[in-house]
Amino acid sequence: MNRKYKLAILFSFSLLLMTGCSSIEKLGNPFVGNWVSGAFNLELKRDKTFELSIGKTISVNLNGKYDYNKDTLTLDIEGDSNLDFTYEFKADDKKLVLKPKSESNYFNTKIEFTRE
Repeated sequence: MNRKYKLAILFSFSLLLMTGCSSIEKLGNPFVGNWVSGAFNLELKRDKTFELSIGKTISVNLNGKYDYNKDTLTLDIEGDSNLDFTYEFKADDKKLVLKPKSESNYFNTKIEFTRE
């Protein structure tokens, strides 16, 4: 095979592999990423930790660990309590709708996040 074709195939494979890593990661954990909704910014990380900031000028910053199962996302806020949500993905996993299972100081209604 011609050297140019080998390099082209190798480059194509490398490019496919790099773009595929984030897709593979989302298959294993669909929540990973940065999600925004108005004054809410929720970053869910690979290691199952999160950072949540509420507000723009004066903000509340929360962090901790999260876990999920087939119908519930739980945010375990460091130094506080757990927040449980039902969740739904929309628009090819680019939108995440969280609905609190109980009333809390931070969330009282459902919120639709968009993946950044």
